[in-house]
Amino acid sequence: MKHNILFSDRAILLIFSLILLQLSATKAYAIAYCAIREPVSVIQEFFPTFTSFQTVEGVVDQSVRQEIAEVLPETHFQEFGIHSLYVVYQGEAIAGFVHARTEKGLFGLDEIIWILDADMMLRDFKFQKNRSGAISQSMMLRLTPVLEGAELMDLANVLQTEPDLSDRDRVIINSAVKALFVTKAIWPEVSSS
Repeated sequence: MKHNILFSDRAILLIFSLILLQLSATKAYAIAYCAIREPVSVIQEFFPTFTSFQTVEGVVDQSVRQEIAEVLPETHFQEFGIHSLYVVYQGEAIAGFVHARTEKGLFGLDEIIWILDADMMLRDFKFQKNRSGAISQSMMLRLTPVLEGAELMDLANVLQTEPDLSDRDRVIINSAVKALFVTKAIWPEVSSS
């Protein structure tokens, strides 16, 4: 009988230890995986005459998460964590910014790279990793005019007023809204420097 009690104590201790490990790891789940694998090649593609760039790290805190939830209520709070912004220079002047977002795609995570001009307005985008199938030329032609030069609230409006957007279009526009919001909320001083 004593043998069964000892086994039960060990089992309880093991389960308790696993629960503690799981709970302590939840902070790691909050870290967003928004990174550019080869920033130099992306920067060269969109800013061919750049002279230098700087990587700036930022953390989305609770207040920024609440602001994002007001604009995009369906956003999950754990998708925002530590982010990198690439500040691209042409001489001493800021030429633009590069920011990556990871979004839930059809068959996994899609990674979208957002290109912003010096005023933090959307200029272009590209998929770094796409697990949702081929990106048609018609989709790019349809979305580029909507996204290029758009303001945050313009894009949020598009999401609410355009009934004909496909699910994939909505994911891309949502990603643009999040990229603009996070960039302006975490690094407001970068564009003014």
